[in-house]
Amino acid sequence: MATMIDWVTARLPLAYGGPINGGSVVSLTPDGEVEWRADRRLVVEGSHSANVTIRGGFGVIDFSGNPAKFLQGHNLFGMPDLNRLMTLTMVRVCAALGVPVTADDAAAWRGGRYTLSRTDLTRMIDCGTEARVLAILRVLNHAASTKYQRPVADGTTVYLGLRSRRQQLKFYAKGPELLKHPLSATLAPSWHHKLTGYAAPMLRVELTNGSKWFHESPYRDAWMWDASTPDKLLNERLAVLEVSDTMRLTDEAAHNLPHKLMTVYDSWRAGRDLKAELPERTFYRYRRQLLDLAKVDIARTQPRLVVTENEYLGGEPIGPILRRAGSPIPAWAIGTDLLAS
Repeated sequence: MATMIDWVTARLPLAYGGPINGGSVVSLTPDGEVEWRADRRLVVEGSHSANVTIRGGFGVIDFSGNPAKFLQGHNLFGMPDLNRLMTLTMVRVCAALGVPVTADDAAAWRGGRYTLSRTDLTRMIDCGTEARVLAILRVLNHAASTKYQRPVADGTTVYLGLRSRRQQLKFYAKGPELLKHPLSATLAPSWHHKLTGYAAPMLRVELTNGSKWFHESPYRDAWMWDASTPDKLLNERLAVLEVSDTMRLTDEAAHNLPHKLMTVYDSWRAGRDLKAELPERTFYRYRRQLLDLAKVDIARTQPRLVVTENEYLGGEPIGPILRRAGSPIPAWAIGTDLLAS
């Protein structure tokens, strides 16, 4: 499975008979009477300094956080099985707090007898290089849409449905994101090297299912989930994503060409016979430069392509890239602490 679970907000059963919170917030009237009291969330730190928060007790617990990071110390890849993931996480959380887990608790978690109000589902797509990922994001910012949503860019991150309480799609380059949010220092240096190398060429696709979506969805009940559900939900959302057919990904070789050569390159890609159009010495000068810089031979005339004002010639349509199955978990991570199982 290529899609992992990156965030969960849920209400789960827990037989523990006492309160679990991080203190309380109290509102007092001018006379000093308690108007209302609200429990604060308790922060629980995982083995790699990744935190989740909980609140509740007396039979129920509210959970919110990134279970993959809590268990593994990173979220580059992880488990697609929601109920196994939450069982492992809740056992670890309760152990950290010294709260006993009964057989009924564990059975309820494994069986999905709890409810959800948010999930983040993520997929990594190997695009070959970081430069190619950034080129895809530039195109998405202009060409992607759904029926009611248009893209919003924040730096190199592209959103559809930004701040929606139903569903939000997010696309970004995972390599640069690791520079802003480094891996846990508790991970071995050798793992840092492997993980950053793995992330460098990856386009990250992330679907947030919010509270309003869950209110209307049968997937609010965790027993509806199995290991195929994250892939299914992300694929369904990507299926309604529209990417203009006239927007194409720039060839990496052409992306860094000087402006004058880019004009020549675009004319060649459009099918023009440059040998017939240009002075002989100019043609051969351009031919030599493009062979050296981009391994392109403009002596070979290209078939004519239909060009619109929005098209940037030179490569592969974006839509099929976004709908790839996603990168598998690397073999070197399987059987290690980098992958919760």
